[in-house]
Amino acid sequence: MGLLARLDSNQRTLNIWDPAAGSGFAGHLLAEALRSTSTEVRYRGQEINEAAASATRLRFEAHTDADVAVCDSLGEDAFKDFVADLIIVDAPWAMSWGRSLPAVKDRQRHGEFRFGLPQQNDSTWLFISLALEKLRPAREGGGRVAALVTPSALSSSGKSAWVRQRIVEEGLLESVTRLPDGLALNTSIPLYLLTFTNAKPPSGHQRAMIADLQTLFSTEARLRSMPVSAFQEFESGLRTGKPGPRNRMISTRQFIRRDARLLRHTRNGESLTWSIASHKDTPIDEHLLDARYGPGAEVSMKGDSTVIFDLDPNRFFGDDSRAVLADMEAKNWPTRRLSSMLAAAPVLHNATERQTDAVSLFVPTTAKGLVSSTPEGVGSTGRILAIELDDHAVQPEFLVAWLNSDQGRASRQLALDNSACGSHFKAVRSDTGSLMRWADELLVPVPEVNVQLGLASADEQLGSFQADLNRFRESIWTVPDNAEDVVGRVASAFNDSLTAWAEQLPFPIASALWTAEIAKTPIEQQRAYLHAWEAIVTFHATVLLSACRSDPGNSVEIESSIRKTLQDNRLGVERASYATWVVIVEKASKELRRVLEDGDSDDVARIRRAFADLGRGAIERLISTDIVKKFKDLNRKRNRWSGHTGFLSEQELKTQVESLIADLRDLRGLLGNVWSQLLLVRAGGADRSADGYLQSAEVVVGTRSPFAAKDFNVGDMMMKGGLYLVRDGAQSPLPLSRFVQLRGAPDSAQFTSYFYNRLEGASVRMVSYQYGAKSEIDDDVSTFLLDFGALTFFDAQGEEK
Repeated sequence: MGLLARLDSNQRTLNIWDPAAGSGFAGHLLAEALRSTSTEVRYRGQEINEAAASATRLRFEAHTDADVAVCDSLGEDAFKDFVADLIIVDAPWAMSWGRSLPAVKDRQRHGEFRFGLPQQNDSTWLFISLALEKLRPAREGGGRVAALVTPSALSSSGKSAWVRQRIVEEGLLESVTRLPDGLALNTSIPLYLLTFTNAKPPSGHQRAMIADLQTLFSTEARLRSMPVSAFQEFESGLRTGKPGPRNRMISTRQFIRRDARLLRHTRNGESLTWSIASHKDTPIDEHLLDARYGPGAEVSMKGDSTVIFDLDPNRFFGDDSRAVLADMEAKNWPTRRLSSMLAAAPVLHNATERQTDAVSLFVPTTAKGLVSSTPEGVGSTGRILAIELDDHAVQPEFLVAWLNSDQGRASRQLALDNSACGSHFKAVRSDTGSLMRWADELLVPVPEVNVQLGLASADEQLGSFQADLNRFRESIWTVPDNAEDVVGRVASAFNDSLTAWAEQLPFPIASALWTAEIAKTPIEQQRAYLHAWEAIVTFHATVLLSACRSDPGNSVEIESSIRKTLQDNRLGVERASYATWVVIVEKASKELRRVLEDGDSDDVARIRRAFADLGRGAIERLISTDIVKKFKDLNRKRNRWSGHTGFLSEQELKTQVESLIADLRDLRGLLGNVWSQLLLVRAGGADRSADGYLQSAEVVVGTRSPFAAKDFNVGDMMMKGGLYLVRDGAQSPLPLSRFVQLRGAPDSAQFTSYFYNRLEGASVRMVSYQYGAKSEIDDDVSTFLLDFGALTFFDAQGEEK
C-alpha cells in the first residue's frame, strides 16, 4: 500500500485517514512503511468499537501525530478540518448501515454523499463515496483512495450500482485489481483492490487500469503472501499508464455490462427463457444473437436490456472459450449454444422414472464421466442432466461423440466454470434458471449434417474396433499358437502412428524416438528405445518440477519431500537414474493433483498459469496416476532388461522392443494432444505490445532442425535463447529447468538435446539420446544451483549443506 501512497513522489508529508480503523493493523503497517522512506505521516482513524480503537491507539503510541476517535464514521466526521492525501477503506464486508440511516440522511441534506445512497445491506460504496469527499481538493494536488472490496461490490445491481456508475462516470476510478484469495485472515472470500483519485485532469474519454495479481502469491506453512515485485509492477502501471504483463489501460465504458432475458419457442410450443449478460459495452441486438445462436435460431429478447457498470476485471484477462472456438473455426464449423437447440429445459435425471424416446442425451454435471444416449453409459456418480433436442441441425449421435472428445470436454468444463456458483466447491444449481444458464454457456459445433453423420459413424466404428481388439486379446489365450498371426492382422493399422506422433512431440523426446526408430539391429533398437524412455521421463519430470516452482514457498516443501523419498530409496539427484525422475514425477504429480482436486480457485488459476494457461483437462493428463504407473512399469522392465540378464537371442530382443513400442502407444493415449497444445520453444527477440509482448521463438517440436520461427503474444517476456513451454496468448510462459538443454553446432543450425545425468565434483554431466556431435558434455555446476533447489543435500562445491 505504501507504493500507492504518493501521487507526487516529491511529497514528504502525507495525511492518512482511516474511516474503519479496526485494530489499526493496516493503517499502522502503511504508516511504518512510509516512515521508513523518511516520509512524515499524520494519521487520523475512526472506529465504532471502543476496544478496537484502544488497540489502534496502542499501535500508534510511537507516532507523534496520530489520533483515533471512537465514533460511527458514516454518521460523523470526527476530524472535519483534516484533509487526506490517502484514505484506506477496509470496512466490514456486506455490513448493513441501517442503524446509521438517520445520520446519513442528515449529512446528505447538508451536501454530503453526493453520489447517492446504496442499498442498506452493504455499506461498501457508502464508505467509498465518503472517502472521495474527504480527499484533498484537486486544485491542491488531490489524493487517492485505496479500498478492499468483495466481488459483490463490483457487480451488484440496484442502488449500489447507481452510486458505482456515478463515481466511474465522474472519472474518479483509477484502477481495479484482482488479488489472491486467502490474504485476509479466517476467510477465503476473493478480494479486489480499487483505487480512486481526484487528481486526474477531466477528460471526455475516461480510462482506468485493470490488473490481475490473482496468481502472484507464495504459500508457506499454508499461509499466503504476495511478493513486493507484484506491487512494484502494479505501481509502475499506475505511474506510467503503460500496459504490462498483468495490467492494461481500458476505457471505463468497457465496464458496461448489459443484462437481458431471452425467449425461444420450441417446436412443441413450449417457451424457454434464460438470462444472458454481454460485457465490454457490447449491445445485445440482432447481430449478437445471430453470432451467438446462429441465423434462424429464432431467439429474441424479452423486454429491454438493462445497463450496469460491472468492475469485475476477470473478463479482460484470459478467455478459455478462445481455444474451443479456434478449434471449430479451423474446421470451418459454425458454433451454436446448446440453449438454442433444446426442446425443453434440462432436467435432473431421475433413475426411478422410465426413459422416454424424447430424451436425446444424458450429460454429467462434472467434467468427468461420459455423455451418453443412455443414463447407464454416463459412468458418473454425480448428478446427470437429461437433454431433449429440438433442432435437426445437430444429430444426437454426433453431439454425444463430440462432447466426449478432448474439445468437447473442454467446452463442458468451460460451461461448468461459467455457470457454477460457490466460492470454494463450485457446482451448477438444479433450478431451471441455473440449468438454462449452463446450456447457454455450452459451445457446440454444427457442421453440415453429412459431416456429423460421417463423424458419428466413424466414432462408433472405432469404438467397435476396441471391442474387436479385446476379443483378439482373449483369443490368443484360447489358441496360443495363433498369437503371432493375430498380432500381424492388426499391427499394420498402427505401424505409422508413432512416427506421426513424434512430429508433434517436443524435440528432445522426438529426436530420441527417431533415433530408436532408425536403429538397425535388435540390440541397437532395444538400447535406443530404453534411452527414449529415459528422455521421456526426464523431460516429463523437468516440466512438472518447473511448474511446481511457480510457487517458490510451496516448492521448497515439495522438493524437500522429494529429497527425503529419494534418500529413503537410496537415490539422489546427484546421480539421477531413471528411478530418480520417476520419484520426482510421482511426488510432483501428487501435489499438483491435490491442488486441482481441492478446487481453490486461486490455486487452480496458479497451476494453469504455471503451465502457460493450459486447459485443466490437459494438465490432468500430464499429472495422472496412469502416467506415473506407466513410468513405474517401464522402470521395472528397464531393470530386468538392462544389465541384469545373460545373453539374449535376437527374438528375445525383438520381443522387448515390441513391448517398449506398445508402451509408447499406451503413453500416447494417456497424453492425448497435450504436446501439440503446449509448445516447446527457444525464445528470440520481443517487442512491447498492448497486452504484454509479441515475441518471436523457434518452435522446438518434431524430429528435425533447424526449427521454424513463430510469433507469440505473451504477458511475461521470455529470456532470449531460453527454452520455454508456451501457448499463444499465455500470461506466463513456463521456463524449462536446465535439466533439459538444447545445444547447437557452431557451424550449422542443427541442434542436439542433452539431459542432466549426474554431478561430478564441480562439473555436471549431460548426456544425449540422439545421434549428434557429442554423446556427452560437461557443464559448470554453478549454473545449476537454482535447478537443484532443495532437491540436493550438496552445494556447488559438492559439500553437504
